[in-house]
Amino acid sequence: MAGDDFGEGKRTLGVIDGTLTQISLAVILLFPTLLAVLARPRRLAGFIAEPDDAGQRRGLLAPGPFFVVGLLCALIAASTAMPQAEGALISMGENVRSAAGAGQFWRAVSIAVPLLIAALGLGVLVWIVGRVWRLTERRLVPALRTAQYGLAGLIFVIAFAEPASTLVGPGGRDGVFEPAMILVTTAWLGYFLYDLWSAGDDPVWRRAGAALTGAAGLAVLFALVEYL
Repeated sequence: MAGDDFGEGKRTLGVIDGTLTQISLAVILLFPTLLAVLARPRRLAGFIAEPDDAGQRRGLLAPGPFFVVGLLCALIAASTAMPQAEGALISMGENVRSAAGAGQFWRAVSIAVPLLIAALGLGVLVWIVGRVWRLTERRLVPALRTAQYGLAGLIFVIAFAEPASTLVGPGGRDGVFEPAMILVTTAWLGYFLYDLWSAGDDPVWRRAGAALTGAAGLAVLFALVEYL
């Protein structure tokens, strides 16, 4: 019996050790993965087509770990760096930071649940666009993985562009100049999709058309949320 208890304790310690190691690795690889998402999405194409059980390779994170860790870090970083700024994401970041500071990890995650739903919506949009333009990769699962990278990147773009948008126009109900935000976010998403799909064999006109369609779809969604 004592031997069984000792073995169970070793397994528990092993799980804790492995979990903390993987979380630490995810935090370390977050920055290089973010750089790839923002500036060189085509480097992530291998993760889109082939799920990786290890969650990372070549110094980059798979879309799932990057989405979860990057999302929480982006919200907390934005609210910490710009505590006086306004905006929906800044407010959400303050709530996440408060929950994380109190040790309430699952409450912090639950606050970000609407963004998970948004990732699903973006994934469906990417999937539809891929099928309409008959891209080589137009399956649903890769589209959802693309959306996880894309939405996490959008969160970083939005979180830091929200307070900056008032430099070019008056702040609206959230203290944000919405036309500038729509322009910046849709332009970045168009670039993200085009560069990511550039890793494939699709002709330029299809990649460009699909990327523009995806960006236009996002602009329409943003406009509906803001003005309806």
